[in-house]
Amino acid sequence: MQPKPEYPRMQFRRTQSWVNLNGEWGFAFDHNRSAISSNKWKNDDFYDKTIIVPFAPETKLSGIEDVDFHESVFYRKELAIPAEWAGQRILLHFGAVDYYAHIYIDDVKIFDHVGGSTSFEVDLTKFVTPGKTHILKLHAEDFLRTGIQGYGKQCHEYYSQGCSYTRITGIWQTVWMEAVPTAGLKNCKLTTDIDNGTVTFVPTYYGVPAGKKLEIVVKGDGAEVAKQTVACVSGAATTIKIENPRLWSTFDPYLYDIELRMVDDAGNQYDYVESYIGLRKFDIRGNRFYLNNKPIYLRWVLDQGFYPDGVWTSPSDEALRHDIEMSMAVGFNGARLHQKVFEERFHYWADKLGYITSAEYCSWGCNWKLPEAQFNFMNEWRDCIERDFSHPSIVMWTPLNETVWVGNEACDIAAFEWGKHVPSYVNFVKQLGEITKALDPTRPWHDTSGYVHVDNCEIVSVHYYMPSPESLRDIMHPDKENPNKLGTQSSKFIKCEYNGQPYFVDEWGGFKYVPKAVNVEGWGYNGINIKSPEEFAKYIEDQAEVMRLDECVAGHCYTQLTDVEQEQNGVYTYEREDKAPAEALKAIFGRKPDWSEF
Repeated sequence: MQPKPEYPRMQFRRTQSWVNLNGEWGFAFDHNRSAISSNKWKNDDFYDKTIIVPFAPETKLSGIEDVDFHESVFYRKELAIPAEWAGQRILLHFGAVDYYAHIYIDDVKIFDHVGGSTSFEVDLTKFVTPGKTHILKLHAEDFLRTGIQGYGKQCHEYYSQGCSYTRITGIWQTVWMEAVPTAGLKNCKLTTDIDNGTVTFVPTYYGVPAGKKLEIVVKGDGAEVAKQTVACVSGAATTIKIENPRLWSTFDPYLYDIELRMVDDAGNQYDYVESYIGLRKFDIRGNRFYLNNKPIYLRWVLDQGFYPDGVWTSPSDEALRHDIEMSMAVGFNGARLHQKVFEERFHYWADKLGYITSAEYCSWGCNWKLPEAQFNFMNEWRDCIERDFSHPSIVMWTPLNETVWVGNEACDIAAFEWGKHVPSYVNFVKQLGEITKALDPTRPWHDTSGYVHVDNCEIVSVHYYMPSPESLRDIMHPDKENPNKLGTQSSKFIKCEYNGQPYFVDEWGGFKYVPKAVNVEGWGYNGINIKSPEEFAKYIEDQAEVMRLDECVAGHCYTQLTDVEQEQNGVYTYEREDKAPAEALKAIFGRKPDWSEF
């Protein structure tokens, strides 16, 4: 059975003319990085292994499961181009390839891509012939220990340790082909305005669609609720009014279906794309978050998106949905998607289920004193925003995580010099914020989860792993004479004081509880080793109540949804098994302050 057969981009669907390329591919390790110079990669017998795409070679589901460092690997696949695609633009899509991808058709290089977390497409039209079979080869390079690429929670040492786990290399998301009209739709950004009841469409096209018009149809419950026809102009915005709009929320995740149809003057269809949108608003007012003009208390969980058999790749579409349903079952209304750019279909299920998230990048691994690291990061972060812009479930952007070592020289890789590297880093984060807000002014800008914030941050977040409710209360309010003074975490040289933004305890808890014997010697925070479900729930409840009853706290994010390898502090085990009755945990995580309407 083909793995992950579902169409990957549910907000831009062309299911009438596509081919899923997941499944068996030829594969080869290039341990000495000599395959290119020796021309070995051109020989069929070089590909001595079979890999199951889209699973990385380090994973069990790939059929290989080699967890060492792999700086160079090769893939081979026969591409049968459907004859009926003649006269159309033929596109090859990769959900993600970690980290550098070099694409060859019939041993001729046609494309390069930099970035291990972002989706990209390759125009094959000039290089393939409909009705014929061609040979696709992909060379993936992954230099995890160089400091110029983000790797998130992939371990930079051979053995997983601490907060770092099994690595991945190469293809790790779905690969597919599709046929598109030569001047067809390339993308369409969707922005909603609930105060005026409108949706704004900004389409782009592959070519200049002369003599074509775009019909935009919005449907609710299968019935047409709005329609407009406009000239096809790339980047031109069209705003459509929705009468009596039904809003998308955590209580009612209502989605409108959208049809984008390109037609000529006679009404003949030239291109057709399906999409959807949820009308919602998420903003900041004072020290509170607001959803649809009502205050909301964020009750989130940290989700690292690791799987025992797929590492960064979910074993199935059902697994993506199941993780969200597990989280909601214990009372969370959303998640911080931690140190990983999640698969697009995860966001689809979050949209469908009413699960709000913070989208993050895998920033760990970047050495901020290197201009190339900053450059690579900025480019890939831009692509992340562009890909996932229209998902209603994403309510904030969080590109960085725990940059405490900036200026403190706490990490050898940093070796920052005051007067040189710290100002460069601060300028980088400011530019990152400006780019983020330029690309998406509709969502809050959360520069760094935990620390170190710079002075353009819209949210002050902290990470507090404390052994008791008393110690949590004390560190949150370090000045007992002034209970409204909240503790912030910053570096020696970069200061960002709390001055009225939402105060978000973005990591807390991390209590170790292992309900049954496991083969991995693991850990949790503060050395606490809990012995029963009741004790587990009590530890969580005591600290959750400190934050819920604190008027200054806008929300919290518990660490974490599941155990991950040696880190055994999840609400569930790594295999997604219960540690405590869901209803007992839901009674705790589901509580909200009186001021919250969600």
